[in-house]
Amino acid sequence: MTRDIKVQTSVWLKPLLLILMLTAHSAAYAVDWRTVSSETYTLLWKDLTFTQLQVDPGQARPEDADILDPAYAKQIIIEYKVGVSADRFKKMTNKALEGAFSETELAPAADDIARFSSWYLAVEKGDRYRLTWLPSIGLGLYLNDKPLGVITAPESAALILSVWLGRAAVSEEQRDIMLAAWRATFLGA
Repeated sequence: MTRDIKVQTSVWLKPLLLILMLTAHSAAYAVDWRTVSSETYTLLWKDLTFTQLQVDPGQARPEDADILDPAYAKQIIIEYKVGVSADRFKKMTNKALEGAFSETELAPAADDIARFSSWYLAVEKGDRYRLTWLPSIGLGLYLNDKPLGVITAPESAALILSVWLGRAAVSEEQRDIMLAAWRATFLGA
């Protein structure tokens, strides 16, 4: 009986502590964020999202100029102009990852990807998702600033973030605009 209580406690306590740490750490970190790209994305003249890419301007640019570098803090804020179901988010994420990476590449992160996708909730016009990568904490997913969960494995987080910033990008145009703006911030600095 005691062992069962300990196991059950550890199952929910660790994620709760991570969410509390992420909330506290992200709040402290928020004052340092700098928007390097903000764009409204449309399809057939209909606004779909307003997306911002933010970074901490005090950090050094990754030597390999890869925004997915696990030592580099970043966040994406997506405000929705239309409603989207949780199921649609899950399908888009899985389709993008499966189309860009082999089963072998995805296998080590499969549990984290499934867990991340399980946190998706439906959005309505005006709702905001935020994905925040902090190297010392992990990848947090928020809906309207409410923490939904944290992925701590850097490799898993990079794969998930690639849906917006890497080779699995749902919108290559959106990715390219954000990355070009991000790179330009270093040329002007």
